Amino acid sequence: MTPILNISALSRRLPASVRLVGLAVLAGLTYGAAMAPPAAAAPMSDWRASCEFKAAPQGYGESMRYTNCMHQNECQRMANAAGTTIYTAGCFGVAPDAPAAPAAPASGRR
Repeated sequence: MTPILNISALSRRLPASVRLVGLAVLAGLTYGAAMAPPAAAAPMSDWRASCEFKAAPQGYGESMRYTNCMHQNECQRMANAAGTTIYTAGCFGVAPDAPAAPAAPASGRR
């Protein structure tokens, strides 16, 4: 077993520049781990599968999940009606189910 006094003496013998470089490397690794790319978002159909209720929710947890499902359903309907991704009314990045059809050009005859 290594006594703590030997480890403490070793850190005092290292020059300040080596300790600073070690700290910078540690900070860089920590920053790199924190900036990892986020996981891919789940497909939109996943929330619908978990929102199929056969009966009215009875418990507090189930009623919270039911309320969230109703909110998701409203967000999806607003996104479908607008034809674009919705970022308002608490709907963060809800995309429409199907892309909006391009508008037909108006006829040029008069």
